[in-house]
Order: sequence, then structure tokens, then C-alpha cells
Amino acid sequence: MIIVRVKYRTPEGQRDAFLQQLFDEGLPQACRAEEGNICYDYFLNYEDPNEILLLEMWKNSEALAKHGKEPHFTRIGQVRVENDVKSVVESFDSKPRK
Repeated sequence: MIIVRVKYRTPEGQRDAFLQQLFDEGLPQACRAEEGNICYDYFLNYEDPNEILLLEMWKNSEALAKHGKEPHFTRIGQVRVENDVKSVVESFDSKPRK
């Protein structure tokens, strides 16, 4: 399983508008519907109203690679740029424990 953690930083007071645009365009929903997606969930930081955490889990690296080629993935990046949202992405390969 591949785990991806994306930390978004929105301009002051723009967190909800950014999230609303993503959902209005159906982008998270499209990601969740992809083959190999296990989890695609957003979390809000109540101590920092300009931060969003996105947690993604993918069945394997092939599913994640395919995700990166989808039109809705490209659109998420465009929405981020349009809204001047910064991001930091980290990924982890989670091997099953024996």
C-alpha cells in the first residue's frame, strides 16, 4: 500500500473556498472512484485555519502512477495554482507486517 500525505497551505481565510471548489468540481469524488484507491480524505487543522491535510492510500505504486495521469489530478493542480495554495507532498510505501 502506498500512503500519500499532502499538506496544503491556503491564503489567509481561503481554506473553505478552496475545498468548496474542489468538491463542487467533483475532484475528490473522482479520485475516490479510481481503481486502486483505498482512502482519499481531507482533514482540517483547527489550530491553523489555513492548513488542510489530505491523506491518500493506494493499493500499489501502479494505481498511484495511473492516478497521476488522470485529468482530474491535473485539474486539482490547476485549482491549487488558481487559488495560490502551496503544498508539500510526502509518500510512504507501507509494507505489511508479518
